[in-house]
Amino acid sequence: MLTLVAATGCSQDSPDEKPAKGIVLDLGGEIAVLEEFDSKPEIVGYRPEGTETLDTYRLTSPSQLQSGDIVGIRDGGAVAISPAEPGKATLLAQATAWFPSVDAAKVWTVTEQARAIACPGDEVPTTVRARYTITEHETSGRPARRVLPLPCGVQPVAQTTGGIVAQQTTHDEAVSGTATRARTSVVILDKSGAVGSIVAKNSTVVAALADRIIWRPDDCAGGSCTKVYNTQTKKSQNAPACEAGDSVGTGLLAAGGRWYATTIRTGSGNRLGVLDLEKSTCRDLGIFSALEQTADVDQELGAMWSGSNLFLLDQRTGELVEHNAPTGRVERRRQPLTVTNGAQVWGALKA
Repeated sequence: MLTLVAATGCSQDSPDEKPAKGIVLDLGGEIAVLEEFDSKPEIVGYRPEGTETLDTYRLTSPSQLQSGDIVGIRDGGAVAISPAEPGKATLLAQATAWFPSVDAAKVWTVTEQARAIACPGDEVPTTVRARYTITEHETSGRPARRVLPLPCGVQPVAQTTGGIVAQQTTHDEAVSGTATRARTSVVILDKSGAVGSIVAKNSTVVAALADRIIWRPDDCAGGSCTKVYNTQTKKSQNAPACEAGDSVGTGLLAAGGRWYATTIRTGSGNRLGVLDLEKSTCRDLGIFSALEQTADVDQELGAMWSGSNLFLLDQRTGELVEHNAPTGRVERRRQPLTVTNGAQVWGALKA
């Protein structure tokens, strides 16, 4: 059950903001649209015959661009979907991952080659498994615009106003016996794909978009270790503090990079927080039972930003909540949705 306990810290940045319309969902094998938040789901993509236990529509890493297009990975390829016609998908390219371009209108797809083939003779840590190439695409499916092979040991994560953000494996560290783990630095690449600057050593990217990079030091032990790097000032500072506890897990940045949804770990259970990175505040949205087993908000909670609206879908119970970040408004669907196989919110017509 997705239990909303509290919502505090409302602002009046946009007091006339209303609930989103035309909400697109994958119910776990069927694509549906909610004309209004509490409307009966209209099925626009039916479950294919013989797939009762499968979800052939499911997207990996789904996100809605500012243009309105919904993008994700399906069956090994990056696809773009218009919320006006969610039953149709345009294949952009074969890919293992993707991220939005900095203008939020195009996408970068990520492909990889095995180290043995792509890094012959390179002196790189043994934990490096592949070499990555990124390619820029328009969501219309037109031919690729830019192709950028990256050095071995550099894994792309996102594009910001400062450039492509990546994790560079710098060395291996012995853990126990013969086991090792990779040590990485958060870096920004130059236009050629080489490392141009280092954001933080011995650290990991949590999220990145627009002019912000959320990262954590690898050796963080207790307390809040989440950092926010601003690509304009080229400085890092602590993430906004939450009264209930520390931000943990993998969160989600909204388009524009101002709002960050994250799990807040407390002694009485995981809560959900929305950080305002401009005003350095934390809005506590309460306890969500879907976060009991994971601190990553895009897993069983099925979180998704559509513009400044955060959708929260309990993938077990079908309960749906919408939170508007500028106003603090919270809308809870009266009737839970019928879901299976880990349902997803994809976005809305008015992103």
